[in-house]
Parts: sequence; C-alpha cells; structure tokens
Amino acid sequence: MGHRAVAAGVVAGAVLAAGITLTSGALGTGGASNGPTPGDTRGSLTAAAPGRDGNGSALEPPATPRDRERAATAVVHAVDRVVPGSTAGLVVHDRRTGAAVVGARADEPFYTASVVKLLIAIDVLRGHDWRPPGGTTGSDLTAMLSASDDGAATRLWDEFGGTAVVERTVRLIGLDATTPPTEADEWELTRMSPRDIVRTYTYLHHDLPRPAREAVLGSLGDFDATAADGFDQRFGLPAAFGDRTVAVKQGWMPVGDDVVLNTTGVVGDGGRFVIALPVVMPGDTDFATARDAVTAGARALARALGGG
Repeated sequence: MGHRAVAAGVVAGAVLAAGITLTSGALGTGGASNGPTPGDTRGSLTAAAPGRDGNGSALEPPATPRDRERAATAVVHAVDRVVPGSTAGLVVHDRRTGAAVVGARADEPFYTASVVKLLIAIDVLRGHDWRPPGGTTGSDLTAMLSASDDGAATRLWDEFGGTAVVERTVRLIGLDATTPPTEADEWELTRMSPRDIVRTYTYLHHDLPRPAREAVLGSLGDFDATAADGFDQRFGLPAAFGDRTVAVKQGWMPVGDDVVLNTTGVVGDGGRFVIALPVVMPGDTDFATARDAVTAGARALARALGGG
C-alpha cells in the first residue's frame, strides 16, 4: 500500500531496538489448525525485476549456528548502513527441513502495511468454501494480491467483517503475535511478527486445497512490477533473488514518525525458503532510499544462502 498515509502511535514500542535473536528450531504452528486438507504447490514469477542475476546456483541454509548468526547480523547491518536507525526483523524458514534457520526479532510485532492482504485472502477463500470466488470478489482478490490494490483490499475487508478477518485467521493458522488494528477500518495497522508472516506462507503452501492455493500463490508469483498506487514493487526479495523468487507480498507506508517497508515471500528451487523481512525506518526516509535499504538487506541474505 502507498496512498493510505497513517498517523498512528509510536512504532518503536512494538519493534524495540534489540539484538539478534537466532532462530534455528522448528517453525511450529503456534496452535492447532482447523483448515482444509493439506497439499503443496509452487508458484511462478513473471514480473521482471532489476538486479536479477539469473544464475543457477542452489540456495542452501547457513551450515552452522555461527554462520546463521552472521547471516542475520549481515542482513540487519546492511539495512542500517543505507538508513541508519532502522529496525529490521527477519525469519528464514527452510521448507525442506521444517526449520527456521535465520532470525532477528522473530517474535516482535511489526506493522504489516499490505502484508495483511495475505490474511484477507485466506479469509475470503475460507468464506467461499476454499474455492476461488468469481465476480467482483474474485477480481478484487487478484488485484489485491498482484497489484497490491488498496481499494480492493478495503472492499474485501469491509465485506468480510473488518477486524474479524484477522481474528478468524489468527485462530485458523495458530498465530502467536498477530493483532488487528485498533481502528477497525485501518487494516494496514495490523501487526504481525516475522515468524507469524512465515507461518502464514507455510499455511498457504501446505493447508489450502489446490484451487485456493494456486489462486493466492499464482497472484503473488505474477505480481505487477508497479502497484496500483504507482509504487515499484520490485524491491527486496525479487531484486535480490531474481528468477529464484517464487512468490512475493510487499508492504509500504508512512506511519506516525516512521516509514514501514516490508518484503516477504518464497524463494529457491521448489519454493524451498520462506522469508519475512519487515523494516521500520525514520520518518524522513524517502521511499527510494527505503527500497534501497531493504534490497541491501535482502541481497545480504541472498549471499548468506549462496545466491549472491
């Protein structure tokens, strides 16, 4: 999202300037899921992205705990070198092993901006018995995911009950650090931890029936280079991982005295790695510089996974 400038409370209370929190155990679900039958799929990415290297090197997790800690530190420092005073969260989940292999502030809540559209999409599909809807609802669902269309998101948010969308999806997936906005119409002020964002992608991959799964991951894979509000969506993961990017959901907004820029998605052969990299920056940061900062962090991560 871009045009919904938000005057909210201080973000720093939610994302404290903490040290690296290494995460190397299983991701877990945070609770029992009552969703549909499990399955698996892999999306595609057709939108061009600047800085694609297109090489065929396989992505692999850092080999040792020390390497994982260095990887997390490298990502956080790369962001901060471009925009000093930034606060970055990070989780990298290896779907092959079921482990979260790199983490920083993994369980601290960040404002989602448009990343909450993942939760809206899941709730819309739940409301249609896990079948992709037709008509205006279906076109809004696609536009919300691929073009990050805020108008489409607002219509779906209102149609499906506002904050109840988040509350239902939290229970469905078993999220631990996700809360709806205090102002019911400001869906962008939902908060999620990096770990909960990754859990949401894992739910999309493993728990949705194929038609619903493909509807979401297909739209995230075929995302528009330019969002509905004119924002360039090719920062962060797609800029760093190039053709190895499978699916992406970005988020951006000014909020209070800060700027929020989030890059999240799935990368690697077979969609092996799920990544959440939310970042909060000082409010005087322009969006071009903010994109550069998040992309620098994503490129540091790509190097740590052997893809840079």
